[in-house]
Amino acid sequence: MKNLFASLLLFGFIVNTFAQNNALELKKQELENAKSSLVNAKNKVKSIEQEIAKFTPPEYWKKGGFGALNFNSLGLTNWAAGGVSANSVTAIGNIYRNFKKDKIEWRNNLDLAYGLIKNDGETLRKNEDKIDFLTKGIYGITDKLSYSSLLNFKSQFAPGFDFSDPTIEDKDRTEISKFLAPAYLTTSIGINYSFTDYFSIYLSPATGKFTFVNDDSIAVQNIYIPATLDDNGIQFYNDQYRAEFGALLNAQFKKDITKKINLTSTLNLFNNFTDVNTANRKNIDVNWETMINMKLTEYIGISFYTNLIHDNDVAVPLYEGNTIIGSGPRTQFKRLLGVGFSYKF
Repeated sequence: MKNLFASLLLFGFIVNTFAQNNALELKKQELENAKSSLVNAKNKVKSIEQEIAKFTPPEYWKKGGFGALNFNSLGLTNWAAGGVSANSVTAIGNIYRNFKKDKIEWRNNLDLAYGLIKNDGETLRKNEDKIDFLTKGIYGITDKLSYSSLLNFKSQFAPGFDFSDPTIEDKDRTEISKFLAPAYLTTSIGINYSFTDYFSIYLSPATGKFTFVNDDSIAVQNIYIPATLDDNGIQFYNDQYRAEFGALLNAQFKKDITKKINLTSTLNLFNNFTDVNTANRKNIDVNWETMINMKLTEYIGISFYTNLIHDNDVAVPLYEGNTIIGSGPRTQFKRLLGVGFSYKF
């Protein structure tokens, strides 16, 4: 009896082991069939994509941009710490249109901005005004290195006035800027190196920078073009136009940090080799702009903009109280924070 029971247990074990091995082999075969089907499916998808590509015209152009209308309002009543009520509105826009085919690229970017502010007890005044157009041609040498040429135009839309002296009535204030007064045109050829798809550096040893002040009353103030005198104290060149030749470094960073946050930063460094004031040839013109756009909802967003400028040729007044005690090169800084409607296209 014991031998019969042991035989039955052994038989059951053998049958169970055989069944498990058979199931394992079936699963392995099922896996191999699935892998084969997957490979065939991928090959079919690739074949269909290639067929579609034959009938789809290539897209050489990419275009887009964004627009924002920001509002700020501050109201103070019997505010012990001081300050004034103020309201402001700023419109910001960007448009880009880029072409790429094989080794050839053509990038175009237009930045526009205009803003107004109304402080309590003061008239409506301009607090932002910008026209900045950049076009860049690129011919690839390698995946990262390329020949490049650049043209950049900067100016503003509307007249600007000197509001530094509060004792002067607005109708008597001096106009210090307007459209094409000043205007800056930069042209150059050089080498472009793209570290990544969002960060690149452009270096040019041959750059022309041209300053225009297309208004006599603004030009004679020598704010944007310094007066250069000969040994007899006589100005010997046109104060409405200035040409400079030197080297340019342009660094650009443009990236979507998250799905809702975009950061764009551009640094321009220019050195004038031909300045008539030889001591000034050691100075470097700096222009650094940064823009952060954050979307809160589909149409509501926050914009933060900064601009740092240092140009040894721009005379900025130096005040002691309300009195001008001199003028000369100063580091200029502007920041703009706004919340409002935004739309990306």
